[in-house]
Amino acid sequence: MLDESRRQRAMRPEVAISRRALSVVQPINQRIGTWQVRAAHLAAIGRRAAATGRSTTEVREEAATIFDMVKAEIDTLAEYQRELPPAIAHSSRMVDTHRALRRFAEGLEAVLHELPE
Repeated sequence: MLDESRRQRAMRPEVAISRRALSVVQPINQRIGTWQVRAAHLAAIGRRAAATGRSTTEVREEAATIFDMVKAEIDTLAEYQRELPPAIAHSSRMVDTHRALRRFAEGLEAVLHELPE
């Protein structure tokens, strides 16, 4: 009789694709979270500083640095996607992460535009 505890089912292809995509995007999603927290903090500081007539130079510089990191991440992810099999490159996890990066970059750009120089 077979030992049921040692028997393992074959992984479905869609599960393998999802897991592979997750291994690519998980570290990116963690960075997005960290950047979002800091960007929200910077936006609040910048708005308060601007409202009271204080300089926003340091806030703008840090927000610009985050913006540059996000843009670089978008480029890196797009390049990496070109090297992946299409099923993984176009999986919902990859598409969602790419969209999140773009939207975050747009939001940061808006914050940078609203802060006085």
